[in-house]
Amino acid sequence: MVALYENSLVTDCTNGENKGRVLPNDFVVRKLQKLCSVKDISAKKTVTGTVNFSVWERFNGSKCCVAVFVQNSSHQIFGVQNFPLPDDL
Repeated sequence: MVALYENSLVTDCTNGENKGRVLPNDFVVRKLQKLCSVKDISAKKTVTGTVNFSVWERFNGSKCCVAVFVQNSSHQIFGVQNFPLPDDL
């Protein structure tokens, strides 16, 4: 799985128990896409793939990162790595 997430967002709460507060939000997943499925996996197996994400209005690449993670069919996560986006994006 590949997730495109954004940091440094804020939520201006107008209702509820947090009414009147401004809450910071990090690691907000904006896009999530399956990279591939693998049935026979070993420690030395190489997996490649491509994902394409469309960006949203007011997209700010300096606040975004990509996380790649491996999980099984029960959604148990075995490993994750995150990467900042290139400066020239």
